[in-house]
Amino acid sequence: MKVVCPKFAIIFVLLFVLVTAGTADPATTQLLSMGRMDDALLALSSRGDAESLNQLSRVYYAMEQWDDAVKYGERAVQLDPSDPMYHLWLAREYGRKAADSSPLAAAGLARKAKNEFERAVQLDPANIPARVDLAEYYTEAPAIMGGGFDKARGQAAQVQKLNPAMAHLILARVADKEKQYDKAEDEFRAGVKQAKNRADMWLQLAAFYRAHGRLDEMQMAVISAMAEPGKPAESYFDAGKELYLGGRNFSGAVQYLQSYLSSGELVESAPAFRAHYLIGQLSEKMGNNSTAASEYHASLALASGYEPAKKALSRVQ
Repeated sequence: MKVVCPKFAIIFVLLFVLVTAGTADPATTQLLSMGRMDDALLALSSRGDAESLNQLSRVYYAMEQWDDAVKYGERAVQLDPSDPMYHLWLAREYGRKAADSSPLAAAGLARKAKNEFERAVQLDPANIPARVDLAEYYTEAPAIMGGGFDKARGQAAQVQKLNPAMAHLILARVADKEKQYDKAEDEFRAGVKQAKNRADMWLQLAAFYRAHGRLDEMQMAVISAMAEPGKPAESYFDAGKELYLGGRNFSGAVQYLQSYLSSGELVESAPAFRAHYLIGQLSEKMGNNSTAASEYHASLALASGYEPAKKALSRVQ
């Protein structure tokens, strides 16, 4: 049995991913935002400064190559241990690697993730993504690994001062883990009411419904998210993925993902190569293998090392 719940690791790739500020090279930052991973690798591979190493770790993170993500994330932290975002990214990388490791290896990686999350918060107490991710760790990890619901609620109390909607998100996850499902739903809905980005909170609620098999309500929550004015383009990506995972309205999911790709507002947390891959997956499910193959080719044109797209392409050709 793995000591770290996969949910703790996997959720981080969809939520709260920030582009590191400071000494970032605008050109490579743009490549990450556009999901052009091969171009980013070419630009970054010969550099040895902390910021470039951090960006390189994020490229490998996006492509699900956890060993390389951790390797370069560790180097970035070693070169500049004062940057909280480097610690936050390394924590995420340890978490994802832990989810794919043996129980013994996962235990050590989980402890490292916890330490890096906590260090990120120590360095920047106002860093909301770091506090939310740390709370997620506390919620999902057993006590022997440093987890604890009270610890997560403590992070919620701190986040409440900075962003009340995110505090409700933390409390919703705790209630869900405690099997207080009505309370969890109430917290999600309170988060929707207080969020600046209401679409994102609707999609958080949609994921909750999906996890509990409430698929009609999941679909309605997605519709509510898409009806929100002023939503960021990445909401289209998240909505498309949520419908795909929930097995609902595949054609609508494709439209959402295509809207994201054509928005001109691509972001690192929703890489274009993954959008193409998802459209390919949806096309396969709808029986259109030729379209699926085209989308997998488009994904690999941006990220040739993305193994899921490689395997999918070999399946439909």
